[in-house]
Amino acid sequence: MYRTVAPKSGPIDREALSRLHGRFQILTGFTPERFLEWSKTVESVEVQDLIDRTSLEFKPAIQFCYRVALRSFLSHNGYNNLPKTHLQYVSQAWHRGYRREEIRALPGQLRQKHHKLFVLIAAESGLRSNVLIELRYRHVIEDLESGAIPVAARLEPRFYIGKKAAGYTFLGEGSVRLLKDCVEEGVVEARLDARVIPRSYYGVWAAIHRAARGQAWTLRFRHVTDSRSTSRTRWTMRMSIMRRR
Repeated sequence: MYRTVAPKSGPIDREALSRLHGRFQILTGFTPERFLEWSKTVESVEVQDLIDRTSLEFKPAIQFCYRVALRSFLSHNGYNNLPKTHLQYVSQAWHRGYRREEIRALPGQLRQKHHKLFVLIAAESGLRSNVLIELRYRHVIEDLESGAIPVAARLEPRFYIGKKAAGYTFLGEGSVRLLKDCVEEGVVEARLDARVIPRSYYGVWAAIHRAARGQAWTLRFRHVTDSRSTSRTRWTMRMSIMRRR
């Protein structure tokens, strides 16, 4: 038996990593099991060379994720002989912060309520997109059903660990009002394990991208450290203007 992904990977990570492993298999003919066996029979530099060589045609962001995924796969299966490498992705573009009127206008361009809910919760809570996709009704039920505003997002301890921890945050009046409407209309189920955003990340991204493109915007989510305080971190949505030609 072998592990294709790290044990702590979330749903989005697992899906993305599976696709990257699939690309590697198409390019090399190696199944994960065969790749692991082959790696143990050759020099470690040959393994790294194969990973690097098969990633050359990818865009920088995919190239970075591809190399990390394959190295992680080997590491989590007991192969730790790869040469050290300084993998670091540098964004290819600068994205300015969004304007208030722009983010207010975006929900009006979305047809589905769960897509609008995603935008409102992201804007009010600052939660990362991967956390929003994992957000469950049980995380907000206490304040939501008691009528308290804002509504605290009470996540499990695993969400507060690591460099990209979720942080302690709340849902504001706008997202709470829309969430209640979604529950009443059956868009969101009022059960503990039900997802607050009952759609895949890529489905939500596609809907937002289409709406943003109509407004000549391209949304980006980025972590920004608040320079005014060393004790807290704020999370903002970043946006770049993409003018149609």
